[in-house]
Formats: sequence, structure tokens, C-alpha cells
Amino acid sequence: MAGGASSLDGKLLVAAIDFGTAYSGYAFSFRSDYRLDPLKIEVNHWTGNASQTMSPKAPSSVLLNPDKTFKSFGYTAEEEYSSLVENGQHQEWYFFTKIKMRLLYKEKISRTDIIEDECGKPMLGLTILSMIIRYLKNDLFKKLEQRGTSLRDQDILWVVTVPAIWSDAAKQFTKEATKEAGIKSDDVMLVYEPEAAALYCRFQNMQNIFNAEKESYLSKKKMLVFDMGDISVIEIKSEKEIHIVERACGGAFGGVFINNKFILWLEEVFGKDMIKEFKKKHRSDFMLLIENFETKKRLIKPGDDTKLCFQIPHSLKTSSERRWGCSLEEHFIKMDIVGVQVHKRGKIFIMSSFLLNNFFLPIAKDIFEKLRFVLSKHEDIDSVLAVGGLAQSSALVSEIRNYVKDIPVYVPFDSALAVVSGAVLYGHGNNIIKARACPYSYGIQTMRPFIKGDDETKKVVQEGETWCKQCFRALYKAGDLVKLGDVSSYDLEESFEDENRKHKRFLPIRCVLFISNDKDVRYVTDKGCTEHGTIEIEAPEDGFPVHYECTVELEFAGTEIIARLNDKKGAKTIRLEFMT
Repeated sequence: MAGGASSLDGKLLVAAIDFGTAYSGYAFSFRSDYRLDPLKIEVNHWTGNASQTMSPKAPSSVLLNPDKTFKSFGYTAEEEYSSLVENGQHQEWYFFTKIKMRLLYKEKISRTDIIEDECGKPMLGLTILSMIIRYLKNDLFKKLEQRGTSLRDQDILWVVTVPAIWSDAAKQFTKEATKEAGIKSDDVMLVYEPEAAALYCRFQNMQNIFNAEKESYLSKKKMLVFDMGDISVIEIKSEKEIHIVERACGGAFGGVFINNKFILWLEEVFGKDMIKEFKKKHRSDFMLLIENFETKKRLIKPGDDTKLCFQIPHSLKTSSERRWGCSLEEHFIKMDIVGVQVHKRGKIFIMSSFLLNNFFLPIAKDIFEKLRFVLSKHEDIDSVLAVGGLAQSSALVSEIRNYVKDIPVYVPFDSALAVVSGAVLYGHGNNIIKARACPYSYGIQTMRPFIKGDDETKKVVQEGETWCKQCFRALYKAGDLVKLGDVSSYDLEESFEDENRKHKRFLPIRCVLFISNDKDVRYVTDKGCTEHGTIEIEAPEDGFPVHYECTVELEFAGTEIIARLNDKKGAKTIRLEFMT
């Protein structure tokens, strides 16, 4: 099946999981409803014991019992853990947050990678991620049963969102987590977040896209999708064909990074030890302070420098004043922070410009520079689509407009749900993405006849022939547009006639896959060319023939790479390992 796509045959429902660093959620729609109205998508809503409102996403937090079994997820996990902390009973429990950022934004990823909980206790990251996916899966079945709908596992196609900038290892890790969560490989597919968002907005009416009154957003042909840390360029060929024409780029930018910047500022003001103690002894108050910041940061408006009120929790105020030997007001007067004022009863007023310049823009600088670079490469981009939770910040959208100048910027009114809703649509019609720009140059190591101009250090002589070793044999080149279903292949010959190699007939044949950001690579030893994965051909029970010939195919058009083997026994899919 092309591009790692899963079959819709026999499926009654498509469900999508949007697993984020800070917040996660899921949405779904029935096949029968999709045929009548593609946008009839149900988004699950969450609430905790202390929450007064319902939210389409829950914190990506998980609490485990002392015996390492699953206890709770989301708001409930945070509230239960806060209660345990404040009662001094948390040490034996396991509480994990920011799992995605800590596990999967790394160069090297292993299925044995460890993640530490809030108290430093280790657990396998794959186990934690699979627990979250299993909980979301079971929660969907529970919701369906409550409304009298009984479905089997095989009735559902699952779509899991992943950042477009993720490595192949991160995607493989995610797929293995879904398998450990009880979802069969044939029943799950991955979708890139910017692509899902763009797909969702293509289905939207003009009235539901902010700033689309004068000119139809739906008429645009080349769109830059800015998912607040993930940038892609999409070319719309027709209603049923979309090409991804720019290698995804981005970086560490999102709500969780801005929150971290705010926490660092609190540590500067109150002292690192004080904030650590406050978080430990009064975790509920700490979480409420961060939630307050979450809400206020979305109120920042461009060109409107207003005062935003923050209530410093009484527990933090009294503890700090006791340590300082002066009042909160006196402490802030001594610090003389321009843009911050303190009033009585623990209220501080922060100018919106202070928040923007100290918490938002320093983090956004790198991603905006990448935005400028992509725009310079694609001068025919006729629209920008801003999605994700931070697209709800008019100040950040204003900054985007400053960078893109005359190009119209569109923001769906439900921008925070564009990704998960688009993932559902992708599951119903996953062949709409017909081509993608290749993120790297992929290739294998080969030897070829030595020619003039080759590196002399690569010259070897075998049986009277002069060869060039460590050559990069390109299978795909960085930036090339790879169409859905395109296949690149190479022939492989192995001889086991030599006495010293006869035993290897019963061992797997492994071929290292190399990558580089450069389009033209000569040798696997070139700067920036690195080992990326391993193609593995398992030995038959009776071993490989003494003279073995085969063709290995790589299909690279979807979100995953598929390896296939063709030899005298026929064709089959073989293992492609990206994790260490």
C-alpha cells in the first residue's frame, strides 16, 4: 500500500489522536457521516475534578500507581498528583509531563530510552507513550458504548499526528507505541501536523477562516502552513491533489516553551529555590498560576500595550516575604522591573509588551527566520495559514504578518483543533497528498570503478580492477518531489562460496541507509552524511543460496518509508530499522 497508508476497507470509523507536548486530544467521525458531510467531526472534550470548563484538549500528563500501572491522564492526573504532593504522599507515585518533547525531539532515539518522572524515577519512554495512547483508545470505546454504539478494534482506522520535522526514528517509535497500546499496524497511520491542518482548512467555508472575507481562501494555489514550530509549503493542484513542495523545517517553538520562559522569569524574581519549594509544597497553586499565564498570554494584542493582572498565590507570597524580610511590593520596587507593577494583596500587573518582548519573541526569533528563508525560496506563495494553539494569539499572528508582508495570513477560528480534525479527514481520504519534497538525500554505500577526479584515498585494487570505495549511491535526493507510489531500488549480490563466509548464509544481510541534507553527495564520509538506518533481509531457514541476488525497493511518498525485497522466492516487505 502506497506511502504507508492503511486500508479503509471494512472500516466504520476514523479516529485521530493529536498527541502534543503540552496538550493532547482525539476526534473521530463515522464513514457514513463523512460521505454526507466531511466536516461532521466529533472532538472529545475533557474536564477535571477542579475544572469549571470543558476543553477539547487535556494536559499530556500521566500518573502511574506505585506499582507502575496506569492511574490517570490529563486534568485528572494533574489534580490527583497535586493532591498527593501537598499531602506528602507522592514519592512512590510516577508522574510524567512534556513526554513528547523529552522523548522524540532528539537525533538518536532508542526503544530502550528512559524518561524520568517529576521525582527522577525512571521508566521506559515507549511504555509511557503507549499507556497514553491505550488510554485515549479505551476512552473512545467507552464514549461510543455510552451512546449505544458497539465497535470492534478492526472497525476503526487510527490516525496519529506527528510534526513534519520529526525524524524517521521518532515516527517509528510512535508506530511501535501504538502497537504496544493494542492497535494493529494495519489499523494505524501517521499524518504530518501541517498537512492535516491545511486539509481541514481546505474543507472550511470562507466564513470560518479569519481574514477571508474579501478574497476566497479556497482559490489559493500555493500555501505556507505555519504550525507554530512546523513550517510546510503546500501546492494545491486540484480538489483531490495536493503536493508538499518544501522540506519541512521548524524548531522548538510552542506554548510549552513560552511557559518555560515564564517559569524562568519567576525563578529570577522569587529565587530558584523558592519556586522549587512552591511547586513541591503547593503544586495546585503552581498549576493555577501557569494556567492563568496560559489564558493571559492569548490576550496580548498587537499595538495595544495593556496591563494584564496576575494573582500571585498567597502561599508563594507569604513564603517569599518571610524569606526576603520585606513585602512583595517592596521586593519588586527594589528589583525595578520596567513593565511590571505590584499592587496590594499579591496582584501584579504586567504590560503586554513586556510579555511579548521577554517571553514570546526571543523564542520565536529562530522560527521566524526560517519563515523568512522559506518565503525567499518560494516567491509564488499566495497565502499563509496559521494554525495551532498559539495561532489564537493575535500578537503572534501580527508578527507573522510583519514577516510575510503583503501575503494574506489566514487563521481558522478553531485553529487549535485544525490538526486533529484534519487528521480525521486525512484518514478518510489519505491519498489526497500525491507528492512530498524529500527531507534528505537517502542512499547506500557502494563501490564503483575509479574515475579521474575521485578521492585518491578511496582507491582500492581488487583482482586487477581499480575501484572507488565508500561511494554514496543516491536513492532519493533532498528536496526532490517524490510522488505517491514512486519506488527507488538497488540490486544486491552476495557470495557465500568462501569458506570464511559460509556461516553467514544463515545470518541476516544488513545494508546501512545514509542521509544528508545536501542534494549532491559523493561519499558516505562527506561532511553531514550520517548513518540513518538499517535495511535488514532475514535469512531463510535453510540459509541464503551460495550465490544470492535480489533487488531492494524503497517506497518513499507517505509519512513512512517502506522497504521491499524481490528475489527468486518472490516479493515481500522487509524490516527498515531507524532506532538505535
